[in-house]
Amino acid sequence: MKELRCIVFTDREVVTAILDRRRKLRDTLPEGDISAVDLVPSEGGLTARIRVTTGPELKIGEQELQAALVAFCMSRNVPLPVDADKAVHLIKGRATLMVTMNFQKGARLITATIAEGVGGAGG
Repeated sequence: MKELRCIVFTDREVVTAILDRRRKLRDTLPEGDISAVDLVPSEGGLTARIRVTTGPELKIGEQELQAALVAFCMSRNVPLPVDADKAVHLIKGRATLMVTMNFQKGARLITATIAEGVGGAGG
């Protein structure tokens, strides 16, 4: 059994996520005002093109886009399971982070600690 969760982002949230991540990594930022963001399907997945009023557009590949969107969710306390598969898709013109959780994987339980507490000495 699997669970699929989709998180849909506005263009403004996509741009904010990318700029926040680039600031944090001290990577290059576009010079000038951002006029638009285009989400384009490509062979390598989804590419974001940020158009700027002055200067060249900024192209963001799928890996960077996905990392930026995951970081955006984490900064806003949106729970994302670590073990889940994550992918970015274009759905109805919006960047969508698809999170797939596989319930066939073994659960990460701490059974030894629980068993010691239940049947431990002292009682």
